Amino acid sequence: MIWIDFGIICIGQEQIAVPADMNDIVFEGYQRTADSEPFYSDDYSFHTADNLLGCWYNIWLPESICYEESFFDIASKGVPYVEVVSKWAEYVKKLLSFYIDQSPFNRIAVLLRVQDSSNDTVHSDCSLDDFIQGLSAGNIKWNELYFIH
Repeated sequence: MIWIDFGIICIGQEQIAVPADMNDIVFEGYQRTADSEPFYSDDYSFHTADNLLGCWYNIWLPESICYEESFFDIASKGVPYVEVVSKWAEYVKKLLSFYIDQSPFNRIAVLLRVQDSSNDTVHSDCSLDDFIQGLSAGNIKWNELYFIH
């Protein structure tokens, strides 16, 4: 298992919202406005993400299990590909769907981040189903920004 930050940017959302039926998940939310400082330091090249307006969420499993389990793991094809851990696949899909619905644009950005060198790599919009399929197949890369509708 590898520690992978699960970041969701709910584009255009004006107030932090957390799904009511996921009390066993840890949420940390930040309102991102035009005046907000960059979320990441210059050590990471996530300029596109840092310029998105709305609410940014970091999501983790509870501390009691987060050092033993994660939503994601390295895909079978190896670094830098990520796959969703099957036990958490439905949670991840529900979370993404919830935040797509919370966005006035029905659009989110997802960044699965590890502490590694990065470029500002951005993928064009895809559907939720296509993104989940990519996660299940291990075709999503860490430290790259994905737009989902």
